[in-house]
Amino acid sequence: MHYLLAIFFGGLASLAFEPYGFWYCALFGIAGWYWVLTQHRLKQRVFISYLFGLSILLPTQHWTGIYVGNLPWLILCFAQALIFILPALLMRRNHRANQFIFPLSYVSIELLLRTVPFTGFGWSRLSLTQTDSPYDSVYRQIGLAGMALVIATIVVLRNIKHILILAVIFTSIYFIPDNVIEGKPIKVALVQGGVVNLGLDFNNKPREVFMRHLNQTTFSISPSAVDLIIWPENAVDVDVFRNDDIRIQIEKLSQDLDTPILVGAVTRSSQGLNNQAILFEPKISQTYSKRYLTPFGEYLPLRSVAESISKYATRIDDFYPGKEFITFNVNGVKFNSLICYELINDSFTKENVNDFLVIQTNNATFGDTPQLDQQLNIARVRAIESGRGVAYVSTTGITSFIDANGKVTNSLDKFDPGTSIKEMTTYSGRTNVQKIGYSVEIISLGLLVMTLGYRRWKMDV
Repeated sequence: MHYLLAIFFGGLASLAFEPYGFWYCALFGIAGWYWVLTQHRLKQRVFISYLFGLSILLPTQHWTGIYVGNLPWLILCFAQALIFILPALLMRRNHRANQFIFPLSYVSIELLLRTVPFTGFGWSRLSLTQTDSPYDSVYRQIGLAGMALVIATIVVLRNIKHILILAVIFTSIYFIPDNVIEGKPIKVALVQGGVVNLGLDFNNKPREVFMRHLNQTTFSISPSAVDLIIWPENAVDVDVFRNDDIRIQIEKLSQDLDTPILVGAVTRSSQGLNNQAILFEPKISQTYSKRYLTPFGEYLPLRSVAESISKYATRIDDFYPGKEFITFNVNGVKFNSLICYELINDSFTKENVNDFLVIQTNNATFGDTPQLDQQLNIARVRAIESGRGVAYVSTTGITSFIDANGKVTNSLDKFDPGTSIKEMTTYSGRTNVQKIGYSVEIISLGLLVMTLGYRRWKMDV
């Protein structure tokens, strides 16, 4: 029965992720997991935790199988589920120290999910699901690690006194000042040009994808109507440094509209392929190369093994990562761009201190799956953390404007070409989480070690 309960509570927690977005299910799921753990011995706790993790990972990451096949998806989930065993190893049956060990070890779980193996895959962290909760401001103050600590702490509270204390802390969070202030607005156009067919087919028709974005821009935006036009990742998969025709067309468009255009492009250097954001004004003025590549998407760890178990692996070309953080500047307004998977990297949060943030992505590969909604929600987290508006643009959706509080203010329908135009508020200064960096993870790990060191061990494990 306890194993069935573990599966049930894991499945319940998975409903906190988009497209469902029942944020409170994360609390109920973790609470149930904790309760079951405290009732059993070590062997049972290990299997309970493994099944709990697996029941979260399998439904929330099943879309990964579309790209690399079902077997790699299963291998990824079954491997990552091992990380959820950590609390089972550290807790003791009916031990009072469990209420400290459990939340501290859960922070470690999320740390491991985002770092190992092969730079990790921190997509299914429950801390990402609280954008609509009453305590979403935790992101701005202490970040994702802080949110992981908070939701895991809530479920171990034993009496009304502790609950009231935590409620007071949550209330006070809203009044903790930072130095983020509003600046002058900028009018931005996001172009969702679409692709010919969903799935991997878009890779074979780069010129058609380009023409869709070119035509959508031409027919929807008047000269000097906006300050900046943004195209998504993979909008230009024809190398603009080697193809004069494509480059000249973009330059002419920028000149005719009297507006800079930021395009997502794939180019080739001496090192290999580069996934880039390129600013045309109308000539190429600035270029940013994606630094945080997607394992099994833009490069293959253990390529020989992957190709032996999945036919899709042979269709993945290795990209070369960029080395530099680039700040784009348009008429004195500064911004940086995260390209697709980069938004999952917590370390980039400290860099998001310019006037606003751009996220360029291509979701055509994953079709009509929860991946689209999940990625947009992660962008909302980054908006709250940085206290910045986010211009989120995709080839197929869900292209959106997100305000500094993480609320979607404008969005285009999935899979329908369109243009969204909005005057974005700019900001300066740093939020508190941008100041403290990884201190929550470091402090949690330190407290966990101290708790384990001073804990009175019992024979009943």
